[in-house]
Amino acid sequence: MKVSKLMALLLISALPLAVACKSHETAEVDDKNDTATQTTEKEIPGTNKPNDLNPVEAQTMVDDVTIGHKVEADGTIAAANQGDDFAPGQPVYVTMKVGDAPAGSKVKVAWYGPGEKKLNDDEKPVVAGQTYLTFEAKTDSWPKGDYRAEVWIGDERVNQQQFNITDKDNAGK
Repeated sequence: MKVSKLMALLLISALPLAVACKSHETAEVDDKNDTATQTTEKEIPGTNKPNDLNPVEAQTMVDDVTIGHKVEADGTIAAANQGDDFAPGQPVYVTMKVGDAPAGSKVKVAWYGPGEKKLNDDEKPVVAGQTYLTFEAKTDSWPKGDYRAEVWIGDERVNQQQFNITDKDNAGK
């Protein structure tokens, strides 16, 4: 009797640890209906059509979107390297956690510049076992001004990051 109570207590005390380990999830093959193999910046009408994701579900697939100056080996941007002011020619990195996105899904970053002018799209697939996805913008020809990066999966915009190209003295690292 005492052994089973002890086992139950051990299992209950280990539960918070099991939940805490969730942050290290990696992409897995999932339900084909949840895999967005293409991205579009327009809502797909109807339901259960290819690449038409539920907005709430899409938000859970892409998380921890960060903008900064340098990417670590694990795909994250350390706090010291985060920032939204860049000198002309300095690369802009956007990273995101994709461990909850089904493998085979595609994530897109759409880059916009001054005057809401679309500059470029960059699309990458989520690979099985992947935790983070990184995008890089080359800013050599970009003038000073306000910019943004929109993050899309399927037909849902899940994040937007604002940043500036500014004088070198005002830019981060």
